[in-house]
Amino acid sequence: MKNYSWLVILPILLVACSNTPLAPATQPALTESPYSKGTPPPKPSPTVKYSATVTITPPSTFTPLITPTATEDLSFYNVADCIPQDTPYQRATVTNVIDGDTVEVLTLDGTSATVRYIGIDAPENDFPFFGEARQANFDLVSQKEVVLVKDRSEVDQYGRLLRYVIADGVFINLALVQSGFARAEDYPPDSACADTFSTASGAARAGLVGMWVITPTPEASAAQVIIVEVNKREEWVDIQNVGNSDADLTSWNLVSERGHQECPLSGVIRAGETLRIWAMAAQGPGFSCGYNTTIWNNSEPDPAVLYNAEGVEVYRK
Repeated sequence: MKNYSWLVILPILLVACSNTPLAPATQPALTESPYSKGTPPPKPSPTVKYSATVTITPPSTFTPLITPTATEDLSFYNVADCIPQDTPYQRATVTNVIDGDTVEVLTLDGTSATVRYIGIDAPENDFPFFGEARQANFDLVSQKEVVLVKDRSEVDQYGRLLRYVIADGVFINLALVQSGFARAEDYPPDSACADTFSTASGAARAGLVGMWVITPTPEASAAQVIIVEVNKREEWVDIQNVGNSDADLTSWNLVSERGHQECPLSGVIRAGETLRIWAMAAQGPGFSCGYNTTIWNNSEPDPAVLYNAEGVEVYRK
């Protein structure tokens, strides 16, 4: 007899298997994003680029000076004992002559500069002997190589180099004083040659050369106007007509020589009359120059100079 028991067992096994739950397939875990709740993502940081700092240095305008040494030819110092030999000097060519005591130069390194002669003062433009003084200076230095010697100061208040000037073996500052086209004027601390210039100026004046030449004296019957008093503290000058006729002061000029301040005069000064001239507003009877500030130097020599209508100096005090 055949055994059919397996036919009974098989359906049971099939039912058992169908009731066993299957394990779910493995899924990757989901991580919740913080930005899903409305939080915006951070903005990316900008990339910072670094650039090198460039410093622009302006070209130097300083003209190098030469300190004297025993190995150089320093024979130019022989023109005058007063010239300092312990201060720097430089060489240059004169390119323009401005007046009797000022020139423009070009130094060996190509620098242009204006040079004011130390220790002297020549007539300014529109003053008597201006043209003659400029011409004398022109003849001595124009287009020539010069040696510029420093005293103590480098420049003056206008930025001009202050120098003793030597050309062709001639001490130019001194030569202009000796010829009467400049007068000695001490400007401390640059005073190494002050005494030398003063002596030369006195000799030129005594010798009646250059600007010191005698001007014709008015006849006794003509008006003669002189300066009788200068009060620098109160800023007034008294002039007097000591002649025996009236004098017309139209186009006459009273000048503060050191500062070159001019006071053009006008009107008539009668014979024997004294006229007070105020630099600023008149504080009493007299004539006002109309300046808003003082013009007379109280600490340095500053003569009052009176010029007539022809520009001829008639008196100084």
